[in-house]
Amino acid sequence: MSAPPPAPVPSSTGRRADLDWLRIVALALLILYHVGLAYTPWDWHLNSAHRFAFMEKVILLTSPWRLTLLFLVSGAALRLMSGKYPAREVLRQRFLRLAPPFIFGVLVLIPPQAWVEAMAKYDFHGGLIAWWLQEFSLDGLARGIPINHLWFVLYIGVYSLVAVALLFRPAWIAAAELWLKKTLTGWRLLVLPILYLAAIRQLLYPWFGLTNRLESDWYNHALSLGVFLFGFLMVRRASLWSELERVRWIAAPAAAVSVIVLMILYGLHRTDLAGASLRNSVFAFNQWMTIVAALGFASRHLRGADGPARRYLNDAIFPCYLAHQTITVVALYLLLPHHLPPWIEAPVLVGVTLGGSLAIYEVVRRINLIRPLWGLKPLPRSAPPATPRSPGKAAP
Repeated sequence: MSAPPPAPVPSSTGRRADLDWLRIVALALLILYHVGLAYTPWDWHLNSAHRFAFMEKVILLTSPWRLTLLFLVSGAALRLMSGKYPAREVLRQRFLRLAPPFIFGVLVLIPPQAWVEAMAKYDFHGGLIAWWLQEFSLDGLARGIPINHLWFVLYIGVYSLVAVALLFRPAWIAAAELWLKKTLTGWRLLVLPILYLAAIRQLLYPWFGLTNRLESDWYNHALSLGVFLFGFLMVRRASLWSELERVRWIAAPAAAVSVIVLMILYGLHRTDLAGASLRNSVFAFNQWMTIVAALGFASRHLRGADGPARRYLNDAIFPCYLAHQTITVVALYLLLPHHLPPWIEAPVLVGVTLGGSLAIYEVVRRINLIRPLWGLKPLPRSAPPATPRSPGKAAP
């Protein structure tokens, strides 16, 4: 059987359905990941009474690469937008897309989950309004206000500023794209990014960890800004996409084997330098191999996979992301007093989170006034109906 024809050369301005699907899947996995954190041994915003050691290994299925892929896809999407609009218009659109949801989220969406956490962990006995007034008082603002899962929106906004600044230096972009095209060919596409990811994991992660605080999150910036700019620079290079498709069958089994090895290494709980170094190296290996496989298979099979499902989910996923964690935390707080067994509580929590997030989207998308607060463009105004002319009357 002959091989299928190669995917078309990526357009500099057209929408990429494969990137949309990757974004949809990665954000959906992130929503499920946050639900799963309630059942890990780690301290989260609110934990279930049922906490399972095996969940540490389950979340390793996606935690090395999920957010990294999202940042890469976000950078690629910004670059495709820049092919349609000048830099200032790109900046304006990014601001309108991200700033209103972030501000609205900090003021309205995060307070319920932070209030519930304060009652559950810190013996706060006031109501939601009392908590809100306390947190947004001068003393509360001085201590810092929680942004919880909206750190991702903040980071995308800041990284977009860096990328838009590059748009005013097209010669720099051209030189960087040419370097990537020449360098990331063959084995280098697999090895060089792994070396970078392993280096920052070894050198920065032990010192800085993952703080999700913009001013001190240096490992996260080295990782997430790095892949954001990589996506920004590589998305219009047809040769790189051809390479990704070509090595996808190498990357996929390598990713599958490495995640098993990673689970074993985390299960050993070695704290010595050699054990931590090996764990970090396998983490980076799995991270990049999974991303290469995802990009290669999506480019090969999903680039033209457009239709009503993609359009609906692509529109819904960002509002669902904004809403989901508040729904999860509040729903779990309401479920805990009922002492449900885990095989009932966990599916209920997943169903309420996903169903509630989609229900909010269904309401939001119909109300033009609040669509921008949830990251949706306002609906176009309908043109007024034409006034029918009287029969036999000539047009002016």
